[in-house]
Amino acid sequence: MKKVIKVSLGKIAFTIEEDGYLVLKGYLEELNDHYRGKQNGNEIIEGIEERMAELFIEKAGANSIITISVINEVVRILGRPDAIDEESSEGSFERSSSPGPRVERKLYRDPDHKMIGGVCSGLAAYFNLEIAIVRVIFLVLLLISWAPHIFFPFTGIGGSFIFIAYIIMWIAIPEARTVKQKFAMRGEKPDLSNIQRNVERGAARVGRDIHRAGRHAAPAVNEVFRIIAKVFAVFLVLFSLGGILFFSFLFLGVEIFNGFIPIDLIDYVKLGLENTLWLKISSLAFFFLPLIGMLYGGIQILFEFRNPRFRPGLIIFILWVIAGFSTVTLIVKSSQPYWEDAREISEVPVISQSDTIYLKFASATAIPQTNVIMEGDESEMILFWMDDASKDKKFVSFPKVRIIRQSADEPRVMKIRTQAFSSTSGEALIKAQKNLPAFELTDSLLTIQCDVYDKVNKWDGTNKVISLYVPDSVKIIVQEPVKFAFDGNMRIHSGWDWCFDDFDNDRWERRWERKWNRRWNDRDEDWDLD
Repeated sequence: MKKVIKVSLGKIAFTIEEDGYLVLKGYLEELNDHYRGKQNGNEIIEGIEERMAELFIEKAGANSIITISVINEVVRILGRPDAIDEESSEGSFERSSSPGPRVERKLYRDPDHKMIGGVCSGLAAYFNLEIAIVRVIFLVLLLISWAPHIFFPFTGIGGSFIFIAYIIMWIAIPEARTVKQKFAMRGEKPDLSNIQRNVERGAARVGRDIHRAGRHAAPAVNEVFRIIAKVFAVFLVLFSLGGILFFSFLFLGVEIFNGFIPIDLIDYVKLGLENTLWLKISSLAFFFLPLIGMLYGGIQILFEFRNPRFRPGLIIFILWVIAGFSTVTLIVKSSQPYWEDAREISEVPVISQSDTIYLKFASATAIPQTNVIMEGDESEMILFWMDDASKDKKFVSFPKVRIIRQSADEPRVMKIRTQAFSSTSGEALIKAQKNLPAFELTDSLLTIQCDVYDKVNKWDGTNKVISLYVPDSVKIIVQEPVKFAFDGNMRIHSGWDWCFDDFDNDRWERRWERKWNRRWNDRDEDWDLD
């Protein structure tokens, strides 16, 4: 059994065979003798050790024993410091100052020079540009795109394009974490020569910044972007928190009826899917994942902590793309029963010549005191409620009633209309013909039957309207389940959870005349399914 020795290299613990340790120790002493006396020598040695640690993990694994063969291979990859000196002394000044061997250039976000997410600094390294130039370009484009009334007069999306593009690049472009990745940004080989050159380049950049700070009071561009980064981070946090709260409230927290949230409506609509669970999950993920990603990014900028190795930003982006693709696919499949529509109209003469026509909205269950939607004025009325008396909630819906005033010489008629949807126009037409509004007209009493929808008998997009064509002198009065006259003296408007205190008509008039002062002036005979 060979003796092993524990060492720490690049802040990582390794187990090395004894003979390999002796080779490594000699190599490190050679590096120390070569670089300790030079300017920035300590930084160069730290960079070399970090690169050696990466190579050990790459060649032998994180928890494996490092053998002498692995150490010799790593030394060969990095090179000997005396060989670098020989190349520098033999070459001309141009050759010694030229970049080392090139490797394939790759696009990464630069964490060492980032202001927000390292996108601009990563692009600058990839295209071999000054970071300040790339940042100025982004800033100019952002300012231009945030003036939509000047540059984008016909759209409202101009101001968000650059912002969204930056977010997408921030999430999609990986961060350069290792020495190898940081050198790959610039297309350089991570050997001793380039590690030394990179440290010296960074020291020279710091020296220039210090010189400019003494001469110009501050490096203006970097300072501006530092401020912009913090403002941007605060905006991200506030925007994402607001969006999360809004969508949580909209989909999960607001009860449109007592104990009934909006996302539950999917279960009461006929779709091309039998199980809507995945549609709900993918839709919620599509809305929430970008907001979660923005919140994470904003917090990361504000508190300046490094990304974990599993790269949560990229994971969130991949999940969002999957959720978006799944949502679109499921929506297309769900919408199949609504690809085509058809309408059916039938006309029924009103024989009664009475000066008053009474309406009755008939249903098997009485109108509840809550969960009622009602709209009414002098020209139309809508009535809809949710019946939660039983274990399974049911929706009771009536056709819209419209009153069209005409001259006394024109015949009194009633037109019943239905719009139906299906996957083909033929099926839609058959459905429309079979689903005309159910009614009973006896003398001066018009009884309108309801439609009941639940999780078994789902709403399939069918819309129904009953239109009465009568002279101006004829009064139309609703008798049941509420009392309402189609005239200009009273209008009703109920919210999603409006409660009837009682069914006293005078009290209704006083209450709604004070609260609502709105008229509906649409008296066209056009097909209206609002």
